[in-house]
Amino acid sequence: SNSPAPGGGSVSALAGALAAGLTSMVAALTHEKKEFLVKKPMMEDVGIHAQGLKDTLLYLVDEDTNAFNGILSAMRLPASSDEEKKTRKESILNANRCAIDIPLKVAETSFKVLELADKLVNEGNPNSVSDAGVAGELALAAVRGACMNVQINLAGFSGDDSFAEKAGSRSEELISDAETLHKQVFSNTLKVVESL
Repeated sequence: SNSPAPGGGSVSALAGALAAGLTSMVAALTHEKKEFLVKKPMMEDVGIHAQGLKDTLLYLVDEDTNAFNGILSAMRLPASSDEEKKTRKESILNANRCAIDIPLKVAETSFKVLELADKLVNEGNPNSVSDAGVAGELALAAVRGACMNVQINLAGFSGDDSFAEKAGSRSEELISDAETLHKQVFSNTLKVVESL
């Protein structure tokens, strides 16, 4: 539809949640195999961690939409008197801050999923390595997509400079780190596939 929400931020969170679901699945498929008995505790930890990240990201799907709707609501506030103008300005600033914080949280959480995908490519059941690799692809998309939302929301932000600088710097760092780790995940996935 032509509704602007849910949009790219929510879809980024959903991509991260799907990646977390896949990492949990690979952990479970490794956990149940007798030949990986020694890795059972590790896989249990990975699976539980992945489920927690998935739940967080699913929550953030709606939170991103709520953040966008919060901006629209703040912009619709009356601005007839000086008091109303002040209240409206503060509301818009707070709503914009939230619209930056939420996708930043999506990116940080999705990066943790990417780290789990990396672990599973190396430690998980080799027969499920492509699933771990796909989790890596989705996690990278989630980090990049969420950071794009941070950047576009920063472009319209006219509040606290230190907040904006910190958020912008963090999003750039997350993209760079995710791209580096993704290359490793992708390369190692293909190596495992070729060794089968």
